[in-house]
Amino acid sequence: MRIAVITGGPVYPEASFIARAADCVYCADSGIDYCMANGIKPDLFFGDCDSASEEGLHYLEKSGIPQKLFSTDKDKTDTELALDRCPEGASIDLICSLEGRIDHVLANLGLLFRYKEAGFDITATDGVTDIIPVSGGSSITLQGVNGDGLAVSLIPFAGREVTGVTTEGLSYKLDDAVIYPTSSLTVSNKVAPGSDAIKVSIKEGRLLVVLTKAV
Repeated sequence: MRIAVITGGPVYPEASFIARAADCVYCADSGIDYCMANGIKPDLFFGDCDSASEEGLHYLEKSGIPQKLFSTDKDKTDTELALDRCPEGASIDLICSLEGRIDHVLANLGLLFRYKEAGFDITATDGVTDIIPVSGGSSITLQGVNGDGLAVSLIPFAGREVTGVTTEGLSYKLDDAVIYPTSSLTVSNKVAPGSDAIKVSIKEGRLLVVLTKAV
């Protein structure tokens, strides 16, 4: 089962195609404004309604969307509350801002690892940039990658080095390498000529695989 969780903040229209392909759509608070603007009717709304616009809340009521409402005095973000509702084993597309409030962006990146390590297949995207978490002792393989104008970066997370990094399908290869959070060595790699697949494996640490437009 594939679930799209839509949050607030600046998100590109391209992400709407991902939401429409999902089996189920959850919306976190001001994500309702994105849904309204892109003609998406979520299956369930989560939030304290502190950031959604009046127009978005009207759309929520008018569309008869089921709601899980919470107090603003809570220990989890609306996004985390929505993610908590995802059934075990689901594939999750977290449609969220990757360039808005930095505190929310960083918190959402941390949530990627929590759910990844709990057994979910999860990706964060704003419709232009995709971010995939890889935890120690695991790997990811991405098929059908169009390398034209694509930058691929490997970013250590949580201030820890990542060891045993091995890549396939990238122009600048790594073989059992160590990536340090204080280095920009692995920023803006690219897909190797003739390749349409990328594989990244690591032994220890937490790594973000970032695919975005090369500018």
